[in-house]
Amino acid sequence: MSYGTILKTFILSALLLALSSCGFSLRGSDVLSANFSELQLYSEQPNSELSRLLRRSLDGAAVDVTEVALGEADSNIALLGIANEQLISRPVTINPRARAAQIELRLSVDMALMLGEQALSESETLFVERTYFQDVENISGNQEEAEIISAEMRRELINQMMRRVAAIGPI
Repeated sequence: MSYGTILKTFILSALLLALSSCGFSLRGSDVLSANFSELQLYSEQPNSELSRLLRRSLDGAAVDVTEVALGEADSNIALLGIANEQLISRPVTINPRARAAQIELRLSVDMALMLGEQALSESETLFVERTYFQDVENISGNQEEAEIISAEMRRELINQMMRRVAAIGPI
């Protein structure tokens, strides 16, 4: 082994040791699964992309998810309810041809966490906003860009929901 390889190995080992000793860890699901090993999920739109992503995120966080209809929830298991999912698009600026040059997208959803009749988290509206420029000459590209931005917004909204649920202490 050359001196350079030994030096690189030593530096890498020292960095890893320093990083692990400072308490750093990747953002993970251990907090959520410690608080909620089991969760009921109610969604007004159970087949929507947002609901699918939320179920997948909860599964990834080692939370056993049961989908329920409104009024059929078990009062001994926490219920996460999401409703009123809306994606609103509006022009922000207009170009010289009187067409939208800049579009704002706003994705919002209402969320509440309940245990029986007790609200663990009051109902609140979470939202994400994005603005993008629209190319008048490329209509199909604009549609694809809006779809990509909408998918990113859904992921960010799911992250907001997961942080809200993880912030609630053990029940």
